[in-house]
Amino acid sequence: MTDDQTQSKHHTPINHGGAIDTAAKRYNIPAKNWLDLSTGINPVSCPLGKVDLAHWQRLPLSAELDALKQAAKAYYRTPTTKHIVCAPGTQALIQTIPFWLKDQMVSTAETRVHVMGPTYGEHERCWLRAGYQIDCHQTRPQDRYETAKAILGTAKAGTVVILVNPNNPDGAMFASADIVALGSLAAACGCWLVVDEAFMDCTPDQSVCANIDQLPTTIVLRSFGKFFGLAGARLGCAVMNIDLASDLESRIGPWAIPGPTIFVGTNAFLDTHWQKETRSRLASDALRLDQMVTGNSELVLSGGTDLFRYYDGAACSALADHLAQRGILVRLFDHDVNKVRFGLPGTPSDWKRLEDAMASWV
Repeated sequence: MTDDQTQSKHHTPINHGGAIDTAAKRYNIPAKNWLDLSTGINPVSCPLGKVDLAHWQRLPLSAELDALKQAAKAYYRTPTTKHIVCAPGTQALIQTIPFWLKDQMVSTAETRVHVMGPTYGEHERCWLRAGYQIDCHQTRPQDRYETAKAILGTAKAGTVVILVNPNNPDGAMFASADIVALGSLAAACGCWLVVDEAFMDCTPDQSVCANIDQLPTTIVLRSFGKFFGLAGARLGCAVMNIDLASDLESRIGPWAIPGPTIFVGTNAFLDTHWQKETRSRLASDALRLDQMVTGNSELVLSGGTDLFRYYDGAACSALADHLAQRGILVRLFDHDVNKVRFGLPGTPSDWKRLEDAMASWV
């Protein structure tokens, strides 16, 4: 890769979901009037509770962060709280870990990073920005495990393999036993495995957080905002070896999580009743969305999770434009013009709005 190509990768905007302001300008529809279905964020957030004014006025207390970690330990089923690092969003961890990991290696001069794609574009960008050599493997879902296994089977010490489970945007899932096998292989050859579990909350039994003691060179990333519907809270967690967690936490520094976020996050992690009801509702809503989209278009279901659905068809771009003209934003992809991703509507009026727009599609 040339220097010019590298700089382009650093600075060219990534086509993320949630770009309502851009859509508003393009279609001349005020941002407040849009129904945003371009992300995988739960449209029905967990209860906030009453945030005491003190959480806004003072720095967070260490006891409050400890309580957040205790709640996260129960939710993620980690062996101890010491395996958990809290940060202001998973994106902050994705940006920090490549630079931090250099200090854990003897040399990074020839370190290669392998990203199992197509997937979330920030992984490639952030490791590239930190100076690593990047290989992005454009794989079919059924080939990803064997591809990752083959890479680790011949990799030099220090090699990093990154995978997203379930994958964004196609929703394909590695079995937890396969992740454990890859993590064990990475540890045996002195390599690293980074597993982004941002969309794992709907299928918690498939997470490898509970197995982290067996995986000394595996780093698991977890997102709070997606499942709990509070992306603006900016909370994410990394789960890893205790010594590594302590070092990364020192790198992030004190007071990284705002007091109101700690309060809301602690309560949300402990609210098992809301979690159970939400998983059931999301599963039902995902099926409802599938029936609506495939019943009113030529698109077919290609993948997804209970937080987003991934459809295939030649009409993806035209349908996205049809919806956008009615103030409904869905997600198209640079890597495949024949794919589109829908998030879930949240309210009865949102569902009716999408239903009417889909019914008018010819």
